[in-house]
Amino acid sequence: MAREAHSVPDVRILNLVAGEKWTGPAAVVFDQTAALIAAGIEAQFAFVAGSPLAERLLPLGWTRPLITHPRTPGNALRDARCLRETVLREKFDILHAHTTHDHALAVLAARGTPARLARTIHHRRYALPGPASGLLFRRTRGFAFANCAIAEAFGGPGAVLAPVVDTERFRPGPDHAATRERFGMPKGLLIAGTVGKMAADRGHEQAIRAASRVPSLGLAHVGHGERMPDLKARAAVLGASAMNFWLGYQEDALPDLYRSWDIFLFTASGSDQGHRAILEAMACGLPIVALDIPGVRDFVTDGEEGFVAADVEGLSGALACLAESEEMRRRMGAKARQRALAFTAERFTDKAKAFYQGVLFPLPAGEG
Repeated sequence: MAREAHSVPDVRILNLVAGEKWTGPAAVVFDQTAALIAAGIEAQFAFVAGSPLAERLLPLGWTRPLITHPRTPGNALRDARCLRETVLREKFDILHAHTTHDHALAVLAARGTPARLARTIHHRRYALPGPASGLLFRRTRGFAFANCAIAEAFGGPGAVLAPVVDTERFRPGPDHAATRERFGMPKGLLIAGTVGKMAADRGHEQAIRAASRVPSLGLAHVGHGERMPDLKARAAVLGASAMNFWLGYQEDALPDLYRSWDIFLFTASGSDQGHRAILEAMACGLPIVALDIPGVRDFVTDGEEGFVAADVEGLSGALACLAESEEMRRRMGAKARQRALAFTAERFTDKAKAFYQGVLFPLPAGEG
């Protein structure tokens, strides 16, 4: 039997993210919430009160500081009670959690209310629940995943809801000499760029090693973090100090930086495996060289939009191939741009509507 039609735009959705900074799931879910609102769906975004996000988000009118820091049992109980009152007062139909902490809050808050629970799993390590998270999963109506590898590891039904990319903000353009001059990157030098926090296990050392084996290639690093001194020292040991450019954390300048590079190099995921940075670089027309990390192949087919490598040696070989062929860079960059167009706000909204309809009105067992 076909599912009965219902009007998803009439549904009220509250996205919950226990995030304090413009990184990881918080940035991804914010963009997804904005896409839902632009499509006429009543959606709001709840985040941590008093966090660095507050000043930026509160003026928007659809962002709510409903989660408290620090994460103590007392604060969690108060947050759940406040959230429950909000759900009843404002008649939210779906609480959509994105981290384990806000998932627990949503389960507590939804008890005794008509609200349904949804959860997006943003990293593969959370796909197989332990005893505590298993209880949360059993009380959840629908699941979504940041990439196909997470969905496969989870092993149950659900939707893959990738990040949204703004293909107007992130678009191809001419080489920006002014951007290179501003950030100290020589005009005419072939440059691969990376984006990510400079912390342990974020792949920066692998990126430095891989790029250092291609003498004609510079490497630009966007990000900050406690490991920057160690990484600079590592580049010096490899004799590559002059070919590494440390640009710090950037946001407003990021589209221009992508457009000033020749290749995007991706060597590790953060707390969100939707890999938003890959999509942004692809939308700007950059060929991608990436390690084979869960989710990368959702965007990059090896040999088409770029190269997917198993190790540092593979990264170096792919970088060398692209460094030697401008025609290859252009061809793969054009395919990357075309692939990124499948992840616009409109495309996300189409998938999200079907997902939320399934949360509210699931098919009986055996139908689909």
